[in-house]
Amino acid sequence: MSPKRLAIIGCGSSGLITLKLVIDSLPDWEIRCFEKSGSIVGCWGKPHPSFVSTSTKFTTQFACHAQYDATVNGDGSESRDEFFQSDEYGQYLESFANRFQLHRYISLHTLVEQIVAAGDRWQLTVAGKTRTFDAVVLCTGLAAAPKSIDCCVEQLSVAELNHPNGLDHVRGRKIVVVGGGESAVDYADRLARPELENEVLLSLKTGIRVSPRYHPVRGVPSDFLRNRLMLSVHPDVRNYLGQIFVELRIKYEPQFRRLFPGKRLHQTLETDSEEQKRKEWTIRLTAAAKDDLFNMFHNKSDDFLNNVGKGRIQIVGPPQDESWTRFEPFNEPTGESVAFESDLVVPGIGYQSTLASLSKGQISMDEFFLGCCHAEHDNLFAVGFARPIIGNIPTISEMQAQYICRLLAGDVARPTNVSELHEIETRQSTRRFAKLNLTALYPVEMFPYCDRLAKMMGLKIGASFLESPRRWWKKWSSPATTLHYFEDEPEAREKTSDSRRYMPSLLVLFILVLKPIDWVWKLWKQLRNRGK
Repeated sequence: MSPKRLAIIGCGSSGLITLKLVIDSLPDWEIRCFEKSGSIVGCWGKPHPSFVSTSTKFTTQFACHAQYDATVNGDGSESRDEFFQSDEYGQYLESFANRFQLHRYISLHTLVEQIVAAGDRWQLTVAGKTRTFDAVVLCTGLAAAPKSIDCCVEQLSVAELNHPNGLDHVRGRKIVVVGGGESAVDYADRLARPELENEVLLSLKTGIRVSPRYHPVRGVPSDFLRNRLMLSVHPDVRNYLGQIFVELRIKYEPQFRRLFPGKRLHQTLETDSEEQKRKEWTIRLTAAAKDDLFNMFHNKSDDFLNNVGKGRIQIVGPPQDESWTRFEPFNEPTGESVAFESDLVVPGIGYQSTLASLSKGQISMDEFFLGCCHAEHDNLFAVGFARPIIGNIPTISEMQAQYICRLLAGDVARPTNVSELHEIETRQSTRRFAKLNLTALYPVEMFPYCDRLAKMMGLKIGASFLESPRRWWKKWSSPATTLHYFEDEPEAREKTSDSRRYMPSLLVLFILVLKPIDWVWKLWKQLRNRGK
């Protein structure tokens, strides 16, 4: 008999981790990964020269290629060594591919033009030829097709924004950047560099909740303050108290630094007035993010606030008309409009799905149970379409790929009531994320989602309390990471074994005191959901 065949569409971090795991899990299958570009590292593997990741190296690495621990550099954030910079993440992915000899399974410069169901198999049109596969994993990613804006002003493309030589060719322009996501504010920050002599507006429809890469509490990466003890609190309680904490932290940052001493963070603002302006806009943006959606997703590209403080970026509301010459004042219904003769517009309003065009409208993300298993076809999967509420896509992709591989290998059974579970999940997501396009992405709270996948695979989070109280407490109080699910991997165990607790004891005590209230709230929510 001919071996079964599996196709992975798209490379990058999601495609590479999926490829590595299916090779391990399905040794008798014929496996092929198709990548339309000439690179295996995806859109974030080799971005612009000044790129700095929003998640730390420690929390973004794969368990089977763990190279970094949760150590904080002592220079107060000046070097940013804890984060991937420039093409460092691409180098990490290249080393991953080389170590596991993945290149021989990858076809570069190969566009999959179409995918259609053919009975219980899938037909792919590749370079004008039809090829049939027994299973397909979609790894084309969230950032495959940026959205454009319908306006008469010249627009700057993502390709130009990520030019390998930087943005030196964009000088002396009057630029409007549209959007409040991490990509948009990063565009505004880079275009507002003083040597470029641009005038930059950031146009927002709503507020944004900005979280610092380095937290004033202890002066460490925010990732390292996030532990499983904090994440064990119900999202409703956590988000409510988190919003209060964020607002207090912004207003009383000097007091927080004295209360929770740590490394003094490197500052680029030169005067008290610049610092005060940054603080005022942080408060305004946070206060305007009262909608549940914008209060839920955090923007960790906080560098742009320095340019706001220096007056290099002006924040306004939406344009008043199609001429893009007058803008609403930000979050001031009765305020005066802002005049600005823009000659360049930068769309930063997100991405659109490529699944519909790839499948002639037959496949969309809202058809996938848990965002990775198609509810109808048991041989169609997706990896890398998760949009996390604080977290990162690569390690979520690793969890998704682990689950998919165990399903295909027969080590884990597909739920018999997938359609029913998927329907329940869809209703919950539609209520919670009413303003998101669920046909293009799968919004998740990272660790509860990863916990659910781990439970379905029979994985546990390190040692239990009865096995080793000390190790149990270490997992719950040290920085949260998906490495904890894979302690049978020697590298993963090594990188977590010496992790220290960065959350101050006072905050740990507060969470422990809060837990009884949290238990009551969870019980009430369960009883309420059963009654619906």
